[in-house]
Amino acid sequence: MVFLFGRNGGQENVDEFINQVRAGRKNLIALYAFVATSRFWVDGGIWLVFWQQRGLSLFEVGLLESLLHVVCLVSDVPIGIFADRFGWKLSLLMSAVFGIGYTSLALFSHSFWLAAASFVLRGLQVTFVNGSDTSIAYESAGWAGVQNRYLAISGRLVAISLISMGIAEATGGALAAWSWSAVYVLYTIVNVISFFTVLWVREPREMRKSVREYASVFSIAHQALQFAKKSPPFLAWIALSGILFGCIATFAFYGQSLLLHAGYTLVGIGILTGFENGLGALLSSLAERLVKRMGNKRMVTVSSILAAIGLMLFAWLPGLSLGFGYLLGSIAGNAIEPLIEQGLNQIIPSEQRATLLSFNSTAFSVFMIFGFPLFGWLAQSIGLFHAAQLGSVIGVIAILGVTYWWRGRERVN
Repeated sequence: MVFLFGRNGGQENVDEFINQVRAGRKNLIALYAFVATSRFWVDGGIWLVFWQQRGLSLFEVGLLESLLHVVCLVSDVPIGIFADRFGWKLSLLMSAVFGIGYTSLALFSHSFWLAAASFVLRGLQVTFVNGSDTSIAYESAGWAGVQNRYLAISGRLVAISLISMGIAEATGGALAAWSWSAVYVLYTIVNVISFFTVLWVREPREMRKSVREYASVFSIAHQALQFAKKSPPFLAWIALSGILFGCIATFAFYGQSLLLHAGYTLVGIGILTGFENGLGALLSSLAERLVKRMGNKRMVTVSSILAAIGLMLFAWLPGLSLGFGYLLGSIAGNAIEPLIEQGLNQIIPSEQRATLLSFNSTAFSVFMIFGFPLFGWLAQSIGLFHAAQLGSVIGVIAILGVTYWWRGRERVN
């Protein structure tokens, strides 16, 4: 042992390596628990109906969602810089705190302005997670020596997230039929549990203290901006993600009312969204195997095309059958999410990881700020079904167009 590793210094290096591997694996387990609790969105499938029953119009609900994304747009990059400078773990803790604030305020909101205040807190909850959870996962995979299998880890995280959301939405649908207050009381309790799961996470950058000691907020921001300007693949991934998930989210959220009009009950919506999350979780967990068979580029392209087809079917199928289009569009989006996360993490520098990953959610927020209330206004002007049909045509053109552009960037690079 002395011959191989030297004296005390060599043994210390071995011990440090073993501790890193253990810490990385422990972090991944803790992160799985955090994702399971932080994504337990009990109101996920029915929040739009909740605010309608509180007296808000579809246009006002659209403004709330737009406000949430204004908050995300304004705070995404600054909070990403904050996380890179002061710690990804701290950012996750802050997310749980704002989540508790959101659910608590929603319990007592009976006006548009109180609802708006709760959505500001919700926006901050989402923003403090963006980038930090993925950064911890990617760096911890490196510690554990399994970074080459990050696609499988990312798929597992997405699968856990979707299973959690599926159970939560089914639970929320059943609770809402009994008591809306019960929905948000349970949601508050889950956010408290989420806070405590983060305490088990070890900040990955503790092994690279120089980053925290010498990197200033301004240098992190400057270097991240320079990287973004000079990396066409990065910009292509960001554009693809923003437009694809923006279209899917808009249809999914307004789809709650569309499903009600088509004859679904609140419990039925909960079951449908739970089933959708379950199928999405299965595909996400199989992402690594699918990519090995199809290749990364083909997998992304096929998923985007299926998402576009799903939007069309959701808008044009009659009666209860439109639920099939809802399932197809959402599942296709779930399948592509681990690929986007891996594609971004593989090309961005560690020192600005959370900052650059926040560009992903920023693009989504830009889409939702304009697209979501516009859809609400259109629904009030020409009717929900006609708005969905027109929106589906626009969405298909946008998704297929950005996918073609993304493939071009990939060929160049």
